[in-house]
Amino acid sequence: MEKLAAIRDGDHTAFVEVYDLMHARVFRFFLKRVYFHDTAKDLTQQCFVRLWQYRLSLSTEHALEKQIFIIARGLLINHIKKEATQKKLKANADQRLTTDADTGSDVLLERADELNEAIKALPPVRKRVIILKAFHGCSNKEIAQQLQISVKTVEDHVTKAFRHIRQAIAFFFF
Repeated sequence: MEKLAAIRDGDHTAFVEVYDLMHARVFRFFLKRVYFHDTAKDLTQQCFVRLWQYRLSLSTEHALEKQIFIIARGLLINHIKKEATQKKLKANADQRLTTDADTGSDVLLERADELNEAIKALPPVRKRVIILKAFHGCSNKEIAQQLQISVKTVEDHVTKAFRHIRQAIAFFFF
C-alpha cells in the first residue's frame, strides 16, 4: 500500500520499482493471450504508461497489483476489439476487390460506351477540340492554331464539352 500511495503522489522511483517487480508478470499475461512477443511487449508498455497517467485515480482500497491487471485487462479487450474490426474491414475489402474484379471490365466497357456517346453528341467543332485536347494531348494554343480560332474560344469549347460529358455520364457515379 505504501508503493500505491507513493505512485499516487508522483514518486517516480516507486513507480520504477513497481515496474521492475510487475512488468514480467504483465508481459506473460499478454503473451498468453495475444501470442505475439512484440504485441505483448507493446501492451505491457501501454499498461504501465496508463498506470502513470492515471495514478491520481488509483484506489487506496484495492491492491496495486489488482489495479494493474484491471488496466491490463482493459487494454487486452481494446486490442482484441481493434483486431476483430481490422479483420472484418480486411475481409470486406477483399470481398469488394473480388467483386470489382469480376464486374470491373463490364463496368469499364459500359463507361467507355457512354463516354463515346457523349462525345458523339457534341457539336462538330467542340468534338474536334475535345478529341485534340483529351486524346491527343494538344495544348489550347496548339488547338487554336490548328482550328484557326482563338485560345479563349478553345477554352470555352473545352469547358462546355467537359460539362456536357459530366452530365451525360453522371448517373454512373451516383
